[in-house]
This record gives sequence, C-alpha cells and structure tokens, in this order.
Amino acid sequence: MTFAVRLDRRAWLPLALAGVSLLLASLARHRLVEPADLTAACDAAPWADLACGVRTVVIQTFAAQRLAIFALACALLATLLRTRALALLALTAGCAALVLYSVWLAAPAVLLAALVLVRPAGGAT
Repeated sequence: MTFAVRLDRRAWLPLALAGVSLLLASLARHRLVEPADLTAACDAAPWADLACGVRTVVIQTFAAQRLAIFALACALLATLLRTRALALLALTAGCAALVLYSVWLAAPAVLLAALVLVRPAGGAT
C-alpha cells in the first residue's frame, strides 16, 4: 500500500512562502539574535556597524510582539475580506513570528490565514 500526497496547484505558493519565511527567521534567530559574541558587541552600540544595525532591526521587529500583531491584523482582515493576498502576507509574517519568540499571537494568525487559504475560491460553503 502506497501513500501519496497530491497537492492542489494553489497549495504550493503558501507552502513555499511559509517554508522560506521559517528558514529566513530561523537564520536570523540563530545567526543574528542568539550568538553571545554578537550580543556582547552590539549591546553597547546597537548601530555601530552593519551587523549590529541589522541585528537591531531584526530584534525590533519582534520586540513588543510587533511582527505577531502585524500578522494577526493581516489574518483578521483576510478573514473578514476573504482576501488571499492578505492571507499569504499573514501566513508569511506569522511563520516568521513563530520562530522569533512571538508564539502567543502568531499561532492564531497562522491558523486564520490557513483557513482563508484553504477556503474554496468561489466562496462556496
């Protein structure tokens, strides 16, 4: 007995965006945010050089749950307006927020975005 998963053509874009978002957020987390030597160098002068500047910008995206709030707002709008583009944006931002320490608000954003994306195109119930 073989088990094969067949995805609709519309499923590849959301999966690819989610995968790329998870990969980039994971790289940012493990290469920019968590290394102790970069943290020590950038704490005193956050804008001292390019690496510290990029690190500071990455940290500011998830500080105070900013990225997760953005993802949740996009997901709520996508749910209300049934807009696929907003759902893709919410999914991408939500996946990144999941990796970047913002699980509490990002998880509902990803779920709402996924619900919009799996809904039939014609809006049939």
